[in-house]
Formats: sequence, C-alpha cells, structure tokens
Amino acid sequence: MSRILALLLLVLTSGLSAQNPSRSPAKLTLDIVIDALVTRPARGTPASATGLDPESLLAALRAIDPKALSFDDQIDRRFAETILVGRTVRAPAGEMMGEAAYTRMLREQNLLPYDAAGLWDYAWQAFRGTVSELEALARQIDPKKTWLDIANDVKQDHPDALAMIAAHQEIVDRAKAHLLAKDLMTLPWKETCTVVRRVPTAGNNPYYGSFSGARSRPPAEDGTLRGEWHINPFDPAWDAETQRDYLVEHDWGVILVTAPHETYGGHHVQIMYQMHNPSRLRRSQGTSMFSEGWGLYNEQLFKETGFFPDPKIQLRQLQLRLWRNARVIYDVGLQTGRMTRDEAIALMTDRVGFLRWAAESEVDAALARPGYFIGYFMGMSEILKMREEYQEARGAAFTLKEFHDRLLAIGSMPPALVREALMHDIGGK
Repeated sequence: MSRILALLLLVLTSGLSAQNPSRSPAKLTLDIVIDALVTRPARGTPASATGLDPESLLAALRAIDPKALSFDDQIDRRFAETILVGRTVRAPAGEMMGEAAYTRMLREQNLLPYDAAGLWDYAWQAFRGTVSELEALARQIDPKKTWLDIANDVKQDHPDALAMIAAHQEIVDRAKAHLLAKDLMTLPWKETCTVVRRVPTAGNNPYYGSFSGARSRPPAEDGTLRGEWHINPFDPAWDAETQRDYLVEHDWGVILVTAPHETYGGHHVQIMYQMHNPSRLRRSQGTSMFSEGWGLYNEQLFKETGFFPDPKIQLRQLQLRLWRNARVIYDVGLQTGRMTRDEAIALMTDRVGFLRWAAESEVDAALARPGYFIGYFMGMSEILKMREEYQEARGAAFTLKEFHDRLLAIGSMPPALVREALMHDIGGK
C-alpha cells in the first residue's frame, strides 16, 4: 500500500472513528475506499496526486478481514475490488490486451469462470447454437428461404420515414402495457419514458440512437422520474443509399425487439432501481455485465411472454441475439490475436447480416472499449442461469415478478455477486 494512502487511511479513520465509535476499522476502511470511488476528483487531477490510485485502493480492500464485515458490506467490498481491477487492467494505447490481461479482466473484474481461451470456445459454441435456432425457425416460416433471406424481408417493413419517433413511442407504450399485463416486475415510482429526437454530438455517434436514464435529468415537478430514448431522426436531405440504409435498420422488427431492451423493462427500469439502491456504491457504480445483460435478457423475456406478434419478428430477435454472440467472439479475438479487424468485420457482414459500414462501426467500437460489449450476451446468459437456479430453489412460490424485483434491488454488479446476494436470503449455497 502506498505511504500516501496509508497516511490518508490513518487520518480519515481517526476522524471517522471519533464520529462513529461503533464502526470497526474494517468498515471504516471500506467506507473510505467507497468514498474514493463515488467522489470524482477535480477535472485534470491525476490519481497519483491524490494518493488514491487504483492499485493502492485495491491493496487496502484486500487487507480487510472479510469476517469483520456484514454480508452486504462484504458484497460491496468485493464489488469495489472488481471496479478497481477494471481500472488497472487496460490495453496499452493502440495495442491489444493480450492473453494474460484479458483473462484477468474476465476472472477478477467480471468474475466469470473463463479464461480467454475458454471464452473464445464458449462464444463460438453459443454462436453456432443460435444459428441452429435461426435455421430451424426459418424452416417453419418458409423452407425455401434461408434465415438471412427472411430477416432481410422483415427489414423491408418499417414505419413511415418521417414518423419514426412516433412509431418508437408507440412500441414503448406497448412494452409498458405488456410488462404490467404480464406482471413481470414492479414499477414502484411515478415514471415516464419518452422517445425524442437525438441531437448529434462531437465525435462518433451511434447510428441508431441511445438511451438516457432518469438519473440524467431532474424529476418532474410532481416527482415523476423521466427516462428518454434518443432516436436519430430520418433526414430527407440524405442521398438515396443513406435513406435506404436508415430505413432497413429501423424496421418494425428491430423496434419491437429493442424497446424492451432500452425501456420497459430494460435500462429504464434498471436505472430507476439503481437510483434507489440503499448502498452508496451500488447507487453510483454499475457494470455492463449486468446492465447490458439485463437489457438483452429483456429481449428474451418479452419473446418468452408473447410480446412479439409472429415468428418473423422472433427470427429478427434471434438475429439480434446472434449479433451479441458475435460481439463476444470478436472482443476476445481482437484482444488476444485470435482474430483480425477484417475477419471481425467479415463475421458481422457474412454471418450476422450487417451492412458493411455498420459492421465497421461495431468492430471499431469494440476495439475502443475492450471487454464492454461481452456484457450483453454473457450477462444475459448468467441471468438466465440465475433464474433457473432461483426457480428451482423457490419451487411453487417462484414468480417472474419476485425474481426480477429481487434481482433489480440487488444492484448492477458482476452476476456472480448478484447471484450470491440473491440466494443468500433463501439459504442458497
């Protein structure tokens, strides 16, 4: 541990001890580290200048005796460790992470049971499994067409170009009605989720849009929490090719599948629960392994509960899941030298069905954020495993609503920690 951090811990612990004599040194140390994680230093202040560099904070956490903490505090301590590991495991500028760093990210940051080689094998196995599901569904719909032919047919059916925002809002409202009618989860707060035109920002912009949760803006005067789904609008001034590309990527199928991911009961709902988490750490920090996994899980959940109107839309949902399968392949592949950028782009165009420019954008986004995009498919997979285990433990008392409410209340942490907290109160090992 750095001398600066050791001195800081001594000074702060002494002050906190005087204010909170009932707190143990372990709890006080955890609180100090959490303060460092949730408090942002002034812009431009290097971590070394504060003495709160990630390695030193990590050493302080690991020096805590776990037996000196309550169950919830121990979960927070381990979550804080994963956050700090994520700040220390990085790819050198312009270089791939490499086998050892990528494996450390998987095991110590995301708490997954894979090394890089194991994840590569798992990702390809899952990819082939999803392709088999697509092929089987395509044979039911039209034996004379491939699944990709049918998916491309679905993409030709889209809303009127100039009514795209209203079309998205219609599906968002239907998703909320479905969530309530099927009693899938509780919405304890007054809330709204509206679709608005996305305003371009400096730098790269997502070709589809983005979600902005209720924590990004103050509540309405009556306390209503307000989420917004920002959609890039159609521009009649575009050339014919750009107009065509926009419309086939904003078809009714992708809107129906994506609305549950972004709004009800995906990001919009998960963010509101996170805003009300009693843990300071879990209110302010999250991980894509849960939040993006939760979004993709809702695509699957809404399929299972009958939201999609016909098999063609279900096929489109599987294609979008295949995309998230592919993300795991090319993330581990690009960061460990198993795959080149050109091979990753070819995977997306030839086997997932992406347009060339969209595939390039996807792969470059993964190169810029190693490890982020695996959260979608891996997080969903872990949540589905958790659901199966929880249902077995609860037996006849199991309901989707209870499972989802408990899951959301725990927080956006690596799924292994969420599972441990979920099973704790029902005697799970």
